[in-house]
Amino acid sequence: MKIVITLLIVFLITFLLIFAFIFRSNKQESEEEKTSGFMVIFVSILFSLVITGTIGLILFAIFGSTSLVNSLFSLHISTNQLVVVTIAFFIYLFTLDNLLEWIVKWIIGKNLFYTSLLAFLRIGIFYAIANLVGLTQNVSITIAAGVAFILLFIEVSYEWRKKSKMEIGGSSS
Repeated sequence: MKIVITLLIVFLITFLLIFAFIFRSNKQESEEEKTSGFMVIFVSILFSLVITGTIGLILFAIFGSTSLVNSLFSLHISTNQLVVVTIAFFIYLFTLDNLLEWIVKWIIGKNLFYTSLLAFLRIGIFYAIANLVGLTQNVSITIAAGVAFILLFIEVSYEWRKKSKMEIGGSSS
């Protein structure tokens, strides 16, 4: 239920922001180019649904990762705690994690050590987040390491796929 409420809040915020932007832009248009109020609302809802759907997919992927670790290690974490941890991880990943990636890349460059260091830093940060949510120390370190390694696997797979596409594209020319 908390994920649904979170997605509803995301939808309302994006709808209001997009509606305000489109409405303001529409007011500046000449009379023959203006669109109806219904069309402004429709386009705002459509764009908001796309953004909310994308955020929802990412949230469910993170929730799936935390649920997988919970099931795999029999941690017996309640669904409510999993949802709160998921939302906290999501907020971290889309705010501070980008800054952390940039700082680490600036200090050591992008190489194998960069990827490893980022994974270990995420384990520490996820551990702190899980502790703040109220999970025990053993459960926090397990969920933090599990989710961080799943993210590491996804990132490495993406990089390998991107690299192989570049090699295939470069050799066919």
